[in-house]
Amino acid sequence: MEANATRFSSTINLVKTIVGAGMLAIPYAFKSDGILVGSILTLMAALTSGFGLFVLAKSSKTLKDPRSSSFFTLCSITYPNLSLIFDLSMFVQCYGVGLSYLILIGDLFPGLVGGSRRGWIIGSAVAIVPLLLLKKLDSLKYSSILALFAVAYLVCLILGFFVSDVLLTDNSSVIRGDISWIRVYDLKGLVSTFTIIIFAFTGSMNLFSIINELKDNSMSNIDKVISRTMFISSVLFLIVGICGYLTFGSNVMGNIMLNYDPESNWTIAGKLCMGFMVVLSFPLLFHPCRISANNMVHWINITYGKCEDHHIPRNEHTHPTSPISMVVEDEEDRLILGMENGYQSTACPTSEHDLEVNRVARPTESVPFSNKSFYIITAVLVSSLYVLALKVTSFALVLGIVGATGSTSISFTLPGLFGYKLIGSEAAKNGRLMSKSDRFYKYCSLLLTIYGLFIMCLCLYVTCYFGA
Repeated sequence: MEANATRFSSTINLVKTIVGAGMLAIPYAFKSDGILVGSILTLMAALTSGFGLFVLAKSSKTLKDPRSSSFFTLCSITYPNLSLIFDLSMFVQCYGVGLSYLILIGDLFPGLVGGSRRGWIIGSAVAIVPLLLLKKLDSLKYSSILALFAVAYLVCLILGFFVSDVLLTDNSSVIRGDISWIRVYDLKGLVSTFTIIIFAFTGSMNLFSIINELKDNSMSNIDKVISRTMFISSVLFLIVGICGYLTFGSNVMGNIMLNYDPESNWTIAGKLCMGFMVVLSFPLLFHPCRISANNMVHWINITYGKCEDHHIPRNEHTHPTSPISMVVEDEEDRLILGMENGYQSTACPTSEHDLEVNRVARPTESVPFSNKSFYIITAVLVSSLYVLALKVTSFALVLGIVGATGSTSISFTLPGLFGYKLIGSEAAKNGRLMSKSDRFYKYCSLLLTIYGLFIMCLCLYVTCYFGA
């Protein structure tokens, strides 16, 4: 597949992956945190999530072909026995959030323009399914741009009401509750809403697709995509969080759109934009969900079934089960790690011994994804999502648990584990000491893993205790 994505289109897709309907809950988090603590937590979430994306990108450079990077391939050379579990966490996260989007479509549009919940969910397939058939993430850049216009309207709406009702008049005094600038307004609420800000910056599910499709996927170019994405997302979240909170104070609701006059044309247009944004965000979540499903099928095939792999070029020096090479790229030199790593290729095992080896060392080349598999997996996932969306009306507790485990895993825990294992491998291969920068990134990766486990435990406690 040709890599022709630009830095601009990649930034657009990554921003849209992060900025979704969850943005409208940020003012509710500020309600408990106050302005100072809420702003600090937002910037901290942006910093840690951005570092997680950076570590994933840096880890991808250890692959022989960095354009074949995915959670699956990195798991295969670091923690091969956990490959299925890691992809399962990614799948459940994206599948669960995608399902919530379809449910939101069914809840939102009937109240705005009439019709039935069932009709709107089924009707949304007209706009969604054609986007799901696009194989490359970069092909979604135009829908992402349209969705960002909807995001811009919502941000301007919240900012506009803040200016008109708070700065220019005193209308907010009638509807606004208490305002906390420095102190924490509600300590229990801070714990229960902490997950809102953490989950808001989740975007790692599409990072590898961006790395693989970037025309210039050098580390410096990827850094620019990540830094610009986190800057734009942080600015949007801070504007919405601060302005929304200062408009309604302690009276702000979980979805700030519910605070505005439902009869106002501006509010109606804002809710339509929210629905439009959700429809166009769905394909961005479905893309990594489908990849994870294919990875799990591939894992099962190479572990328990029979397979044929024709995509790996062979010559007289290549054996079907020869160890794969990893390449660690640095600005000055390039190291090829060879036989002593013990990592195996994706070729199917040719003997019982090879099968046993492959059960320990998973493939690190690009996972094959044929046209037939693409359409079958797409059909199965889409059908199941729509059937469940028609049956399920609320699953907040389940989604909270999925978010607590899935989001923290792919944003913090896994990137940290990959970085700690892979960063500095060039120096280890040559028997040299790691550079100061690699040593810093390596141990920061370990801290990121610990941070991710802490957040996971905290979020599970909050979800089960406060959500019960």
